[in-house]
Amino acid sequence: MFRNRFKITVILLILFSILINCGDSLRGKPTPAIPELAGFYVNERSKEWFENGKIKIQTLWIRRTAKGEMEFNHQILIRLQFSVSENREELKVKSGKLQTSDRELLFFETNVKEFHRNYHGLNTKDPKSWAVRSFGPFMKVKDFNKLIGEGTGRSAELSQDKNSIVFSNGDVYRRIGNPLLGRISVNMGKFRKTMDNEIAGVILFPLDAEAFPQTEGKQNFFALFSTTDNVAAGTPIKIAEFPGQIQEIFEHVAVVELNKTKPGIAAPTIQNFSSVILDGAVDTKTISQKESTDELIRRLKQDPNVSKEELIRELEKLKNKE
Repeated sequence: MFRNRFKITVILLILFSILINCGDSLRGKPTPAIPELAGFYVNERSKEWFENGKIKIQTLWIRRTAKGEMEFNHQILIRLQFSVSENREELKVKSGKLQTSDRELLFFETNVKEFHRNYHGLNTKDPKSWAVRSFGPFMKVKDFNKLIGEGTGRSAELSQDKNSIVFSNGDVYRRIGNPLLGRISVNMGKFRKTMDNEIAGVILFPLDAEAFPQTEGKQNFFALFSTTDNVAAGTPIKIAEFPGQIQEIFEHVAVVELNKTKPGIAAPTIQNFSSVILDGAVDTKTISQKESTDELIRRLKQDPNVSKEELIRELEKLKNKE
C-alpha cells in the first residue's frame, strides 16, 4: 500500500515538473532591451472580430521604466449583449515584465485584473449605438498575482522593421504610431504640459447621435488608449494624422473628435483601428520620469517579503523627486 502511494507521488511530481517547464523560454542569452520596442500595439485579429460583428480588441502596451526595464500591459476589451442579464463591457488587463535577446522577446505575466462596467441605457440592436454616458464605472471583479518561474514566459519576436510583434501562437501585434520614447509637450489652452511619452490609442468605431451628443461639423469616435493618465478633455490629438481632441474620458476608454472642417469641405474618412496620438513635440533624448508610487506598489506586490528599511528607502527616493 505504502509502495503504491509512493509510486503515485513520484509520478505526480514528474508530471508537475513537466508542466512547469513546458512554457516558452529565451533561446539566446538575455540582452539589453531595444528602446524602440516601447509602444502601443494592436492584435491584427481584432479587425476580423469587428468584421464578424464582435466588438472585441486586444492591445499590448510596452513601456520603459525609469530604471531602463521593460514592462507591459496586455488589454482585452469586449462589449457583450445579453438577453436575460445586464449588458456590459469587460476589460482584462495582464501585466508583467519583458526580457529580450536581440529581437527575441519573452513576456512574464505577474498580475491579472478583470474589470466590468454595466450598461444602464437603452438597449439598441447595435451595441455600437449604446449611449457611452449610460455605462457605470469599471468595477474590479478579479485580481490575482502570478509567480514567475522557468518556463512561465510567453515567447515572441520583434519584426525586422521593429513595428510588429509576432507571438509563438501566430498572433501579430502591429504598433500604433511611433515608438513611445522620451517626453512629450502639448499645448493645453494657455499653458503647456510636459509628460512621459507613453500615451497612444486606437479608434474602435464612430459614434452616432444615440451613442454620444453630436456637435455640428464634428465627428466623434470611441477609442481605447494605452493609458488615460495625465490626459484630460481638450487634450490635442491626431486621428490618423488629422487634428482633433479628447472629448471625454471614461477611465480606460475615451471619446475623441475630429476638429470642425471648413464649410464646403468634406470631413476626412476615418477607418476603424486608425491611430490616435498626442499632438505635441517629442523629446526622445529624455528618459521617463515615471518612477511613481504605482511602480513601487507593483514591486511590493511582487515581493511581499520586502523589508521595512527597503520600503522606507524607496519612499524617500520618491519624495526627493517631488
